[in-house]
Amino acid sequence: MASKKTDPVAGEGTAKNEGIKGIDDLNFQPIPLKAARVSRPFDGYPMKKVTIGGTETNLCFVVALNPTVPVQQDPSNGKKRQKDGTFEQVLNTHARFIRDYEENENTEVVFDRVVEIGGKEYFCAIVPSHNVRAQLCFKYEDKNKRIVVDPNYLFLDTAQDQRLKRVFEQIINPKLRLEREASFISGESNVDTGEIQPLTEEEV
Repeated sequence: MASKKTDPVAGEGTAKNEGIKGIDDLNFQPIPLKAARVSRPFDGYPMKKVTIGGTETNLCFVVALNPTVPVQQDPSNGKKRQKDGTFEQVLNTHARFIRDYEENENTEVVFDRVVEIGGKEYFCAIVPSHNVRAQLCFKYEDKNKRIVVDPNYLFLDTAQDQRLKRVFEQIINPKLRLEREASFISGESNVDTGEIQPLTEEEV
């Protein structure tokens, strides 16, 4: 006589449910919603207050242009005529347009604040956006495929360096993935990014 076949999906013929030893004090729970949030490297970072030119700001927001970086001067508007007929020398200031990925807009960082420290004058900018400061502090070398420090910019608060690096990694990670996908589609690369894991810190 042929044995009766059962359908395990329907639950026929399954073993009796049994408890799991050693976890009587535990309970099934969903993963906390905060686990899905993108990490914010500056959460909990100590913000020290300073005053620059009468403006109170956070120490980590202050960025200076390295004095060794030349600032192009336009001779056509290098002097401004005053009402009394004399001329006042007008110096151009260094400025950078950088994409603010939190606000999804381009922002101009202007180094027009003069700060004197140790007998030296520095042209500074106040940059509250962490991701904009990260793009001033670091840059990505396509040739060597690595993150490097941009020596053109100086910081009073250098303790934020690793947090800025994590912010920069978060910015370039999706960019590099898009570049890899474009290379695969164009035939320049045989690596399908849909089959590989996200970039690691070692890869960027």
